Parts: sequence; structure tokens; C-alpha cells
Amino acid sequence: MCWCTPLAAAPVAGGRFPLPSLRSRRRRGRSVRADASPEAGTQRKKVAVAGAGWAGLAAAHHLVKQGYEVTLIGAESGPSEEVGLRGFWYPYRNIFSLVDELGISPFTGWTKAAYYTPQGLAVEFPIFHDQPRLPAPFGMLAYPEFPSLPLIDRLTSVPVMTAVIDFDNTDTAWKKYDAMSARELFKMSGCSQKLYKEVFQPAIQAALFAPGEQCSAAATLGMLYYYMLSHQENSDFLLCRGEVEDRIFSPWLKSLELKGLKFLGSTVPTSLAMNKDTACVSGIVCGEEVHEADAFVLASGLSPLQCIIKNSPFLQSQQEFANLLHLSTIDVISIKLWYDKKITIPKAANVCSGFDNPSGWTFFDLTSIYDDYTDEPTTVVEAEFYNASHLLPLNDEQIVSEASSHLIKCIQDFEGATVIQQMVRRSPKSTMHFLPGSYKYTLRGSTTLPNLFVAGDWIVNRHGSFSKVSR
Repeated sequence: MCWCTPLAAAPVAGGRFPLPSLRSRRRRGRSVRADASPEAGTQRKKVAVAGAGWAGLAAAHHLVKQGYEVTLIGAESGPSEEVGLRGFWYPYRNIFSLVDELGISPFTGWTKAAYYTPQGLAVEFPIFHDQPRLPAPFGMLAYPEFPSLPLIDRLTSVPVMTAVIDFDNTDTAWKKYDAMSARELFKMSGCSQKLYKEVFQPAIQAALFAPGEQCSAAATLGMLYYYMLSHQENSDFLLCRGEVEDRIFSPWLKSLELKGLKFLGSTVPTSLAMNKDTACVSGIVCGEEVHEADAFVLASGLSPLQCIIKNSPFLQSQQEFANLLHLSTIDVISIKLWYDKKITIPKAANVCSGFDNPSGWTFFDLTSIYDDYTDEPTTVVEAEFYNASHLLPLNDEQIVSEASSHLIKCIQDFEGATVIQQMVRRSPKSTMHFLPGSYKYTLRGSTTLPNLFVAGDWIVNRHGSFSKVSR
């Protein structure tokens, strides 16, 4: 049966490290919704959601509330957080409302951050809520501490605001700015080389996972506006006091299961089954099994979705899905290190660039963030390297050595400390690469197939950021 009534794909969902409503003129797209309340004597509509990360759980959450019978399909044994997702920024009101609804308290207080280059500390960010509010973007210029960045360099960011204002999140604006790289945009705007290297480059690498010369100017403008420039307090963020899977996803999933959600873990979607007579999707194929439903939401990462498309001849024949095969992905490596002594790390969250072009990286002081590590005599640090294809062939010891040498350049107290335990996680092709020219290949939440929808941080959204709020 083909169910052609539009779904409400309004997920609560998943964000990058570095953020109440945005100005209305930045909105685009359409909102779709369906009433799932069954009439007397009729069965509830069934929806299958593929992907059990932020996007999948959020889609399932919304659909369960609408009254649908939902099956959530996850490749892991339980819901899993995507790599590169750390901060919960000020506008993530959907997630803050979610944890209130679940009755949990998983977050730290508002957290300070720092940027590092190979030369040392470049920027220290305060908690902006604690500062007198200034009109955007002057709070971002006035309140961070720039130990080595002169005021004259900071002021060269002002012309960049012209492009931010011009970028109104319309199709026209995306096509105009998506054709150029972020590096080209900053150069055209007269941004000083020092400001670019010490402030904007780290921000781009942390939020979009690649250096400015490899990132779309449109994606960068959307990120800058949403995370940093729309309101001063948007630069404030919280962190989870433990693993997101344990603190948020596990109680979230249990809550949904109590409301009727069926969760199929360790199940990998490989393709879609089609009803050629109706041009509708009839099932999600997972190896030998086919999970049938009335409607489907693909909420996995870009790379798994591309695999599904390659294995589905009908999808490949449709231009909107064939376009997705042109999109690129980025390799990420995450390293958790236990050191044999207490190390003073000034800020819990830290962003770094310029160490290993084209890699940007972040590191977090889990000893001060996670409840489980607070009283330990050791220091636990987690570092994530983005655009890390050159690190993938290395063995664990080589990767740990690389991470340790970088940490010493940022904080001298790491000198002389010994790694007594380690955990290396390789995540090839795990996040979208927002290359210049990518926009024309992206999809909106609804597709030309009437019962197939998509969700994730790579789809065309209403506000220009690529984050938990957009899923």
C-alpha cells in the first residue's frame, strides 16, 4: 500500500562543537504534517525510521507523539551519537525541552572554551551570559580574550558582516555563496590573515570539519550567523556530563519504547524495496529481512545513505538520489587518553588548528566534565581529529603519539605525563564535507517519492546551520 499523506518531519535533533527562534526572513522550505489518529476500527499507520542517532531518535520521537506505529532501525546494539558532536548550544531549546520532558539532568553548566594554535593560546571565550549584552556582532569582538591578536585585526571582521547580512538563507543566496570557498570569502572581505588563522579557521574546522579553502562559503555563513552572530548568548554552550548514549539516548529510547516504539538494534539497512506500480517505497531491506511500513524516514549518516542508494536501482534512476552520490564525506578519529597524574587544563572545551593541515581538532577535559571521572587521580582527555584521512593508516600507538605531541604544544603540563590507558575510534566517511558546490546536490526533508522522507545534518534546512536543531 502506498501512503501518500505527508509526514511531519520535525525532529528534535544532532550538532557540531561550537548554539529562541531565528529571524523569520531566514526561514525557507515547507512544514509538512499528518494526522495519524486512526478512525474507529482502522489500524494505525506504520512508519519505519532507519538510523538511531540524533536524527533518527528525533524523527521517531515526533512520530510516536503523532500517534504512528514506529519501528526504529539502528546499526548498533543501541542508539549511538555521531562523531564530532559535543556542545549543546544556547538555541538548542528543542533538546533542553526534551531532557526536561524525560526528567533527566545530563548537562554541565555553561562552559568556557579556548582556541589553540601551534604557538599556544589564541583566544579564550567567556560565558557570554555573564557579560553586558551588546548588539551583534560586537559582543563577539569585545568579550573574548585575544592574547596575541591586535584590535586592528579584530576590526577586519566587520566587513564579513556584510556577507552575513546578505546571506538571507534563500535559494538565491545559497547558490551565490556556495560556489566559492570560505577562504575566498574572507579574503574578498578584507579579513586579516592573522584573524582568519587564529579565529575563523578554527571555528570552520570545528563546526564544518575541514579548512576554509575546502568549505562552502554558504555553509560557513549559515554557521557563523547561527552559532556566533545572531545573538551574543548563542556562543554559550553546555556539555553532557557523561556519554550521550548513556545520559540521553538510553532514557530517551526507553521512554519511546514505553509509548509503543519498536527498536531493532544491530540491524543494517542495505537497500529499499519498491512497489513499481505505485512508485512508493514498500520496505527497508536489511540483509535477508524486509521491514515493511506505510512510510519511511532515512535518518542515517550520509555515507550509509549513499550505500543504500547504490544498492537500490530505482533510487539510482531518480536524479534527486543520484545527486547525493556526488556529496563527499570526511574521516574522523576520536582518541580517549588516561594520563597517570592530574593535569591542569584551563578550559574544559578546546578547539585547535594549524597543527596538521588540513586537520582541525578539538580536545575535552573529561575529568572536569564527566561525573564518573571527577574523583579519579588520573586525567582523562578526549581528542577528535577531523579531515583525518592521513591518520587512518596509522596504528593506535602512532595515533596516540600524534595526539599527545599536539596536546603538549597546547598545555605544557602534558609534558612528562604518561598515557596509562587509551581508546582509539576510527570513523571513516562519517561526516559530510561541505565542499563548495555541494548545495545543488542536497535534498530537502521530503522527496519526490510520496512516502519517503530524509533527516540529518546534511539536508536543506530552514536556518542555515548544520546542527542538532536542524534535524
